[in-house]
Amino acid sequence: MARQWCSNLLWGLILVLIPVTPTRSETITLLNGDQLSGKIISRNDLEITLKHSVLGILKISRSKLRPTATKNGATPSPREKGAAAVPATVPPENRMQTSKDSTETKTTAKESQDVTTARTKMAPKFFGLIHSTFMEGWKRRFAIGVTGEAGNDVSMDFSTGFDASFHNKSHRIVINSAYYYETEDNRKETSKGHLNAIRDWLLPESDWFYYGYFRYEYDSFKSWKNRVSLSGGSGYNFYNEKDMELSGRAGLGGSRSWGTENDYKVEGQLGMEFHWRIPRFKNQSISSEFIIYPALDDPGEYRTWFQGKWKIDFDFYQGMGFEMGFEHEYESQIEKDIDNEKYYDLIYFGRLGIDF
Repeated sequence: MARQWCSNLLWGLILVLIPVTPTRSETITLLNGDQLSGKIISRNDLEITLKHSVLGILKISRSKLRPTATKNGATPSPREKGAAAVPATVPPENRMQTSKDSTETKTTAKESQDVTTARTKMAPKFFGLIHSTFMEGWKRRFAIGVTGEAGNDVSMDFSTGFDASFHNKSHRIVINSAYYYETEDNRKETSKGHLNAIRDWLLPESDWFYYGYFRYEYDSFKSWKNRVSLSGGSGYNFYNEKDMELSGRAGLGGSRSWGTENDYKVEGQLGMEFHWRIPRFKNQSISSEFIIYPALDDPGEYRTWFQGKWKIDFDFYQGMGFEMGFEHEYESQIEKDIDNEKYYDLIYFGRLGIDF
């Protein structure tokens, strides 16, 4: 009786395990990209016989299949590629299902293409100014910020900025400008601005480059009301990766000023630039630039300019963002007889910008 009980138990286990034993399934890919999965019953140099769970027994010519590498990495033999076409045999009752599967595949592909097209349309395109070819392909941003106060004291702060850049394999151009105006009790306290234009000539397969630098400055409270600086020299990219750039410059030039003080000076130029696109926050970036101009015709005299900026691009409106930062200027020699003239100027700003 014990032998009969063990025999019954063994047969019971076999009956339980057989239904859940996995059936080996293979997938083949047709020339149009459709895939069929099932059990391959037989195969030869001309065709493959596949048992499909819905379509039944299919005989598919190898010429209808997408060429694939064999297990040892070799490509299909010429015999397989040049074999005569043998149409796949599909039962009539299943042809409607095949057509439906093909239609669904085409619909999915079309939806994927529509999504890609939509994303392409959303990407910023940089056309020329006023729909012309001027500055076509440039990145451009205009920013403005206004604050005011009315009451016992009446004040207004106004600042605006314009940035543009262009970069290809042979050169890069950067233009930035800003203007600041401040009043206190209806009395003008600040009225100043600047325009910088830099062009770099890049050397192939090298971190070195040559540059030309132009700067115009205006300040109604300086002994010089207008000043133009021109310089040129060589630069080096100390670090140049996708999210971070650090470069330095060294050159020679001069400056010419007009106003109460009309003067020409021969100057050197030393500068550093830093740009960081924060990887954790793809819509934020930090940049800074520092320049020192030592006077070569008057040892010991120098001036500096330092700017730091933090930009945040809005996720809800592409091409618009907010920027905040500071500008600091210092001159080692000033005209002490002029009222309100200081050795240094420090300005903070916050502006709303839009790309165009």
